[in-house]
Amino acid sequence: MQNLNDTLYFIVNPMAGNEESLKIWKKAEEILNSKAVPHKVFFTEEKGHALRLTKEILSGTNQETRMIAVGGDGTVNEMINGAIGFPHAIIGSLAAGSGNDYVRGIQKTESVEEALSLFQDNAFSAVDIGQFETNGKVGYFINSLGMGIDAEISAEADRSPLKKWFNFVRAGKLIYLFIFIKKIFSYQPSCMELIIDGNRHLLKKVWFIVIANQPYFGGGMKISPMSKLDDGRLNVIVVHDITMLKLLTVFITVLWGGHLNIKNVDSFSGERIKMKNHGSVKIQSDGEIVGMGEVAAVVLKEKIRVMFKDDIPNKNMK
Repeated sequence: MQNLNDTLYFIVNPMAGNEESLKIWKKAEEILNSKAVPHKVFFTEEKGHALRLTKEILSGTNQETRMIAVGGDGTVNEMINGAIGFPHAIIGSLAAGSGNDYVRGIQKTESVEEALSLFQDNAFSAVDIGQFETNGKVGYFINSLGMGIDAEISAEADRSPLKKWFNFVRAGKLIYLFIFIKKIFSYQPSCMELIIDGNRHLLKKVWFIVIANQPYFGGGMKISPMSKLDDGRLNVIVVHDITMLKLLTVFITVLWGGHLNIKNVDSFSGERIKMKNHGSVKIQSDGEIVGMGEVAAVVLKEKIRVMFKDDIPNKNMK
């Protein structure tokens, strides 16, 4: 890799995973020090801090710079949003959150040791990034953008006192299952309008619409098996007009991607997508609540570079 900054930059969210991120970082730091790998570390103090730190670091150099989030999908999302507009950024993650769908579906490393080895190998690829606009707010997502019960689950999981206990027993992703089972008895599916590349769909009793850039969301559910990271398109999964009992079937089969065979679980693909609800349905971007009611999304022409271990045609090596 030409003009590579030798230093690895780590941004640690100390609250991620019920502070599990600090243990993961300590382990990573011991390995980095034992191998004399140049690195710098920054700790976030509040929501949005990882975004600002990413911008500050990348603004200070024009070298190819490896930025690594130590936290969950929310921390990665902030880093992605901070890296937009900096073509010399290369993104990685040490998984330390509840869901960790970014690492599961994109980076595909399974341990701290494997991730650190990947970061030092300097293997990367350019992947699609989605841009959304809702209620006058513009942002970016790399995993998914959703409206409906998935956003309601994300919102409650983020503030639930039970989350830290699930994380404590290293079963953080089960918080999503627990809240889902609770939510299906109170959530009211509603009518939504979905427009994909100009084609309009009016849908009744919609449980959720998810725009997916990669297969996984919600802590390991294979919501969009057909999603590809670099095809310039976004997959859209819609679950509508089904009973509560069938929704449970969807939730079970989504673990391996079998839900696409169920009637009224529809899959689309496009470059420009708009979701609209006349009520107050929440919207999530990579698991973070960003608005409600209406959102438009597009695939950016400019891709973002990320580190992952697959052997792919456009992989770059130092």
